[in-house]
This record gives sequence, C-alpha cells and structure tokens, in this order.
Amino acid sequence: MEVGKVIEDSLQKRGIRRDRDVCQLSLATKKLTSVPDLSRFHFLRTLWLNNNQIRELSCRSVNCCLTELYLQNNNIKSVSGALSHLTCLQILFLHNNLIRGLEDTMHELRRMQQLQNATFSLNPISHELGYRQHVIHRLPSLQILDGKEVKPAERKTSFQIYSQDCHRVLQSVAFGRRQSS
Repeated sequence: MEVGKVIEDSLQKRGIRRDRDVCQLSLATKKLTSVPDLSRFHFLRTLWLNNNQIRELSCRSVNCCLTELYLQNNNIKSVSGALSHLTCLQILFLHNNLIRGLEDTMHELRRMQQLQNATFSLNPISHELGYRQHVIHRLPSLQILDGKEVKPAERKTSFQIYSQDCHRVLQSVAFGRRQSS
C-alpha cells in the first residue's frame, strides 16, 4: 500500500479531517521501508513507526517539536544525520535494530536536553564496552535507559569515568587541596 494512503486511512479511522488536528500518528506495522514526509503535521508530538522495515532513517520532514518517537523493531543501521533536530524528544525507542557506532549515535543525540526515556538494547551498540556508562554520560537528562532506572551511583561512576580531569579538580576543591600544574 502507498504511504500516502496509509496515512490517510489512519487519519480517517480516527475521524481527523485537518492536518493541524494531528498530534499523534501511528504508522506501526505498515511495512514501511522509510520515514514518510510528515512536514504537514505541525502539531505532531507522538509518532509510532515501530515494527516496520525501515533501513535508512531520515526524519528531516518530521516536526522538530516531536516529544515521543517509537522506532523499535526495524532494520535501522544508523541514526547519523537523522535525529539531531528533534531537540524536544522526551522518549526515544530504538531497541531491536541494527545500529552500530555508539559514539556517532550519541553525537547525533547530543542536543536532546529533555530526553528522559531511551532504549538502544538489542542493537550492536548495546554490546560495546562501557555502553551504559557512556550513554548516561552523553545523555545526562536520561531517567530510564533500556527500561531500567538510571541510578545516582551510575551517574557518579559515569561522571568519574568520562570527566576525569573535571572530577579531579572537584575532588581537590572538596578537600581543600590545591592542585599544582
């Protein structure tokens, strides 16, 4: 079925006639191979694209005010160049894809200051050494990662591992010592 027809059917089933009335859109399990152009939906906040066959991710036509994005269970290999403009995201589900390159992935998500819940499990990146600490460090607003609460002790460990110089200065200030150069 054509993507445009899928979208129109979805809107019709919900009785939506105007694009400005669309704040949620479910395109899950529609056998999509790419993200359709959704630029006409200016008030779209929640988008389900899970359980499709999406390989190449491009969300440039998706409203930058999106707060929830569900992309789990696809064939996505990389998020690079696709999500950085979605700075309002609070929920991002990407589990069970083919995503590689932890550093590239975190770089793409670096501007998501409100991201609270994210999943990357069942991707090659989730098997990289130090994965959880790295994600916690790079996405400090996260409260839940891969379905597990981010604990204060994990934050502290992550900070110590990835901000060693800063940690050393804070420790010296905390104990009244002066560091010599």
